[in-house]
Formats: sequence, C-alpha cells, structure tokens
Amino acid sequence: MSLHPIVDRFLRGQLPEAMAQALTGGALPVPAPDMLAALSHAVLTDTPYAERAIGALQALPESVLTGLLLGPVDPPSSLQLILCHRKEPGLLEAALLNPALTAEIVEAAVPSLPGSVLEIVLNNQVLWMQRPRILDLLEEHPQAEYVIKRRVNEFRFEVLRLVPEEVKNERLEIIDEVEAGRLDRAWSELPLPKEATSEEVEAEAEPEDIAAARKALHEGPLLDDEGNEITLTLTQRIARLRTNQKIILALKGGKEERTILIREANRLIQVNVIRNGRITEGEVAYIAQMRTVNEEVLRIISSTRDWMKKYPITKNLVMNPRTPLPLSLTHFKRLLESDLKLLMKDRNVSELLRREAKRMVDAKAQGRG
Repeated sequence: MSLHPIVDRFLRGQLPEAMAQALTGGALPVPAPDMLAALSHAVLTDTPYAERAIGALQALPESVLTGLLLGPVDPPSSLQLILCHRKEPGLLEAALLNPALTAEIVEAAVPSLPGSVLEIVLNNQVLWMQRPRILDLLEEHPQAEYVIKRRVNEFRFEVLRLVPEEVKNERLEIIDEVEAGRLDRAWSELPLPKEATSEEVEAEAEPEDIAAARKALHEGPLLDDEGNEITLTLTQRIARLRTNQKIILALKGGKEERTILIREANRLIQVNVIRNGRITEGEVAYIAQMRTVNEEVLRIISSTRDWMKKYPITKNLVMNPRTPLPLSLTHFKRLLESDLKLLMKDRNVSELLRREAKRMVDAKAQGRG
C-alpha cells in the first residue's frame, strides 16, 4: 500500500506537531483511505491525537466511508475504528462483511456494537471459531436479544464443545422452564458461570452486625414484600448461580428473583436489583426499610426523585438505621407528626436524628399554641 507522504510521516512519528494536529482533525487534503489509516493509527495506538481523530471520523459522511468499504481495507485496523466509533447499521454491516476483517478486530469491537448488527457477527462462524471469546462477548452484550443468546449456547454445545455436560444440561433445563413460563425470561440470558472477580469478591464484605442480621433473616421462610412465601426450587436454583450470573439476574430478573437477590451480601448484586428497570414502588418501599442492604442502595433510592415523592418510601428510608445520617436529616422533615413522634423514641436510629425529630415536634406544638 502506497500512502500519501504526509500520512506516511505521521505513521512513522516524523510529522511536525502542527501538521499532525491538522491531519488528525481532518483538515489536510489527503485521500480518504489514507485519512482513515491516519485516524486509525491516532486512536488505536493511543496517541495524544485520539480524541481529535474520533471527532474527525464522526464528521466523515457515511457515504464516503461506505464507499471505502466496498473492497478490502488496508490496513484492516481502519475497520476496528469504524466498528467502535460509528453507529450507522448500514456502515457497520459493510465493515463486518469486509474481507479484510479479522477475528481480533471483531473481538475488540463487539462491546461497542449496537444490538442490530450482532447477528452478523454470530453468523460468521470462521471468526468466532478462531476466537471463542467472541461468543462470550455476544452473550454478555446488554443489547443482545434472547435469540442471539440461545444460538450462542447452541454453538457452544454443538460446535465448540466448550461447556461441561452438567452446565449444558442445566442451561437446556432453564431454557425449557423459560419457554414453559415457569421462570422469568431473564434466566435465558444468563452468561456462563465464571469465577468471581476481585471486585465481586470485595463486594461481599459487610459489617458483622449486618452479617448477623442477614443470618437471622435466612433462618425463617423466604417471603416477598407482600408476605407470600417464595418457592424453594427458585431459591435453590439461584443459590447455585455464580456471582456474575446473579449480578445479571438482579438487573434483568422478575419480582421473585429480585426479592431473593436483594438479600445477598454482595453489594453489586443489591445495587443491580435496585437498578432493575422492572422494579416497583412497593418493592422499593420494602427495600428502603431493610436493615441488611448496602448503604449504596439506600443512596440510590434517596437520589431518585420519583421514588422519594412516595411517602412510604421516604418514611421507611428515614426510619431505617442503615440509612446514612445526612440522608435521614435531609428527608425527615417530610414525615407526618405521628411518625416524627415514633422517630424521636426509636433507639435504633442516631441520637442526633431523634433530637431533630423532637425539636420539630415541639416546634409544631408551639405553633399550634
């Protein structure tokens, strides 16, 4: 490949600073293929010009880039730049079907791709057989549809034979349960079990008093926020999951799954439960009064305006001894007088909070007088 002299000097690190700035900003008149090569080098080799180069790439018309992808691209790294930093489905499709595409580029680009083009990657068996990690990335992708995840597992079982027989049987059983309507659909999207990361292990740590409260909580039957007992089979199934699977299920699972997982000691699991898009206000009110939840969960509740407009949530949050004192002091003024009187007598909460509640009750009494 014969490059424009300016681009060639840039790739060799011999271009003056001012010209390098102009080139990576898209201001120099060089052929489009050479410009793309320069931008790829600027971004993918982590140069000081990376941010300018991404801006220049995003300013290039889709029609120009699509035209460049009609034939093999040299260097292929230009394909990675497009896949990671452009979002037009037609352009991404052209890049994913380009004959210069490599398995390494696909592996690097999958997390950045929109869900609409993931099937193209899945259908390219040559690439993911070279790099089986691509299947993991497709399965973990937040926009991957149920069909994609199911086909990923089929490929693992039937083509790569990477999964132990017991894991395969468990996964197929889950799919059958989901299709029969006995398990939430989120179960079918769980990634394969993995060893917990250091962050996930660290998130298990909790004070001794909270650990003791959690142990006492698990001694009785497991009930949801409406007092209904949860089936033991679901509890047992969740207990067999690895940490990474519980985190995903907390974020996407149904009400029963959320009720069980909020009792987990792991902070990441609890946080994903409260961030679950399907969670109800009744569940939030129930969680707000729990004395075994991580403070981060209570902070998320406190910072969500729509939830804090609901009196039961505000009341439970303020009266929960686990709630950080600054949060309680911020919201306690909204409590009804009857609840303020309960708060001022509650020995489980901070003495400062009790005094402030008493001061407010006394002030209201004097105002009536």
